[in-house]
Amino acid sequence: MANKISRQQIEILRSQVKEPTSVLYPDSEGYDNSLERWSEVGFQRAGVVMRPTNTEDLAITVRFARDNRLDLAVKGGGHSTDTSSTSDGGILIDLGGMRHVSVNSADSTVTAQGGALWKDFVARPATQGSGGLTVRGGYGYLTPEHGLVLDNLLSAKVVTADGQVLNASANEHPDLFWAIRGAGANVGVAAELTFQAHKQANKVWCGTMMFTVDKLTEVVEALNGALVHPQGKAAAQCVFGLSPDTGAPVITTVLFFNGPEEEGRVHFSSLVNLECIGMDMEMKPYAEANTMLDEAMPPGGRKKTIGVKFASHIRPEFASELMAEFGRKLATAPELAKTCLEIDCFDLSKVYGVPVTETAFPSRTKTLNGAILLQWADSSKDQDFIAWGEAIQDICDDELRRAGHEPDKLVSTFFGYTQDDNMTPEEMFGVNADALLKVKREYDPEDVFNKLNPLGLSG
Repeated sequence: MANKISRQQIEILRSQVKEPTSVLYPDSEGYDNSLERWSEVGFQRAGVVMRPTNTEDLAITVRFARDNRLDLAVKGGGHSTDTSSTSDGGILIDLGGMRHVSVNSADSTVTAQGGALWKDFVARPATQGSGGLTVRGGYGYLTPEHGLVLDNLLSAKVVTADGQVLNASANEHPDLFWAIRGAGANVGVAAELTFQAHKQANKVWCGTMMFTVDKLTEVVEALNGALVHPQGKAAAQCVFGLSPDTGAPVITTVLFFNGPEEEGRVHFSSLVNLECIGMDMEMKPYAEANTMLDEAMPPGGRKKTIGVKFASHIRPEFASELMAEFGRKLATAPELAKTCLEIDCFDLSKVYGVPVTETAFPSRTKTLNGAILLQWADSSKDQDFIAWGEAIQDICDDELRRAGHEPDKLVSTFFGYTQDDNMTPEEMFGVNADALLKVKREYDPEDVFNKLNPLGLSG
């Protein structure tokens, strides 16, 4: 069992690292800031926060935790809504001091340190950590065109449980590279990631349209019809929630077209021609596209993300049932006023076109992703509100069965687990479970990395 760190052990660890100023005690300036996360749910106070600025100190910290059987957690962007990036009295590695990003124009690659946020790539506000998103899949508006973020990963510099720093790629430690793509948090810490880069026009046509609930059928049918673009240039999101101005239930669509406005208007014509109550669509720098929902979900407060899946053709009648349930719950629980249901209307052909065993990432199914984004303030309501969100998840699973799909809880960007969830490797990683366990026993036999999607090795 992992232990809490003592003051004496903190002093020993501090004497071993190159940058002692990156060791934050509970009474140190900067300690509380290093604990800040997107959500207060799952918050714990670490015995010490290590904020390495170099791979060597990162490796020393990991090895020290293993040798002393100390509880160890790793925080990248801090976007988790559970305890997977926190430690109760142990060591928290905050990768916020390792955010450098470099571009190699000669071979069209981008290399980022493990703590880099997406805003470090695009020089715009964006709080999502690139490392955590990558090793759990990585969906975005460019997924229809270029696939998952992890499918564009070329290599990684990985700190393993014994403090080794290994280069993992198709040619070096290919088993570790296979595992990093989908189960990275189980086998090491990604100190550096190198991606295949793609040319991207500076401006895209994107923005939002807001509709009253009586337009729900037309909106859903229009999104169904616009799901696929021949060159993968289009993506959309459908959000059920309350209007920030009136408090009435509304449907908001987030539209993205990687091209000129005139082509985007043609592709999304069924939506553009539909009467709406608000529209903010224009040509914008690509960097701004990834921030379109940030204002609706700012950091802080109690939040919980609950993953859901949908058939690729969303049944309007089912969408109406969901909207009605959201309206009912949010009317009776005003604390949930900022809660929403978000559906990613992304063509995922590039994702499920990759054989599921090619990487550890198990969720390459012909379904759409979505998430219930619960937001509230009163911690005494945690159990009630999360239970309601899970009930919505069950309703969505029933609809999947109706559409001929077998629901699953496979690990992905929106599906992650902690030890409290008691999930088996097979439930989390499907057909990749056995191969992943083999890699786990090779690189982390003592189960140092056991916070996110734990595989349950006993050491």
